[in-house]
Amino acid sequence: MIESGKLLDILHNYNKFWMTGRIESGVRRDILEACVRQLDSREILLLKGIRRSGKSTLMAQMIGVLLEKSEQPARILRISFEEPLFSAAASIDLLENIYRIYRERVCPTGRCYLFLDEIQNIPGWERWVRGRSETEDLKVILTGSSSQLLSREAGTKLTGRHLSFEVYPLSFQEFLRFRNVSVRSRADYSGQKPLIRHFFGEYLRYGGFPEVVLKESVEDKELLLRQYFEDILYRDVVSRNEIRDVVTMKNLVVYLLTNTGRLTSISSLKKVFGVSQDKIENYTAAIMETYLVHRLQKFSFSMKKSLRDRFKVYAIDTGLRNRVAFSFSEDSGWLAENVVMNHLRAGGDEIYYAGNGAETDFVVRERQRVTKRIQVWYADPAETVIPESELRGFTAPAIGKTGASAAPADEISPGDAVETCRNLLITNDLEGIRRLGNTEITCIPLPLFLLNK
Repeated sequence: MIESGKLLDILHNYNKFWMTGRIESGVRRDILEACVRQLDSREILLLKGIRRSGKSTLMAQMIGVLLEKSEQPARILRISFEEPLFSAAASIDLLENIYRIYRERVCPTGRCYLFLDEIQNIPGWERWVRGRSETEDLKVILTGSSSQLLSREAGTKLTGRHLSFEVYPLSFQEFLRFRNVSVRSRADYSGQKPLIRHFFGEYLRYGGFPEVVLKESVEDKELLLRQYFEDILYRDVVSRNEIRDVVTMKNLVVYLLTNTGRLTSISSLKKVFGVSQDKIENYTAAIMETYLVHRLQKFSFSMKKSLRDRFKVYAIDTGLRNRVAFSFSEDSGWLAENVVMNHLRAGGDEIYYAGNGAETDFVVRERQRVTKRIQVWYADPAETVIPESELRGFTAPAIGKTGASAAPADEISPGDAVETCRNLLITNDLEGIRRLGNTEITCIPLPLFLLNK
């Protein structure tokens, strides 16, 4: 047990704004506005995402907004449960002692805001949080680096009492903001196109982890990415799940990152690694719990059928993937597809891929209706003839059915397609409209697509 005086010193170290009234929080994230809107509600707020994606910084930005609105600094408490001094005492008793000392010594009465970082390190945290939220005037904001852990606990103990947001590494628009490039309109994009395309190449190669983006040298970026990978693998996957076969686990992670965007299945992974199906299922679930990779299912209006089919795996960050994957080529096409996947997922879309002779990289579904079909063709900018294989999925009579054939494509012409299902071909630099019979396909350069311009 940490004695009260020492615990109070730790609280003061984490909350220097009690004295200064200010907090350094860096470049603001796009998700900040949505999070701030929830600060006046009673619901517990969960910020979930991979380690180092910026959850702690987002917390600091939320605190900064409260201070800007003249909230009393003493009414705000921030603490990280990755504090080394807490490791031997991580328990509900620690949580209770922190809160007791805070109330006795800093903010004895009135509403307060509790910002609890990496809460998954406290066993049974959900019982304490729910109990205090129901009996006292406080707002609780939590972060965690395990999607299933937080979802499972929140779902059972905090049902109807919490809201959650997923925090990703920087979007391309945020990446440009970190580089002091502002793109507010299509005219801004056109006027800065060479610079934006240059930065996109960097984004594709080194990804969007905030601290990596801020590093100047290639050596520093790669060293940090390697350290992130080691931390995620050994602290969030191996240690938390008590994995004994560390070699197989590491090889599986590297294999999945190397083969981003390729079709696979549990049975095929079982054959590759020569282990039991149960082990592969448990290991892949543990990897995905950390947000390191995402699984993309095949589109079907039958959930049972969708879950039976092969799936694709995408990395949460292309920089992390590039640092650890076995790759003997530039892989720019696969990386571009990965970036599109992360952009769609961060936007909250329900995403699948389509197959059965009508291959489409991404299908966006809203309830029982397909709203977008997206194919990624990231060829050399000098190539202007789109292969038929990239267009075939757009002409399918129905998603998931076979027998579709593509009609010859007309030349690109200006205009905009307005259809029930929007068809997008994401390109390197080709722009315009393709017409395939009665189907219109909007061709849009990938950087422009990511900027939503």
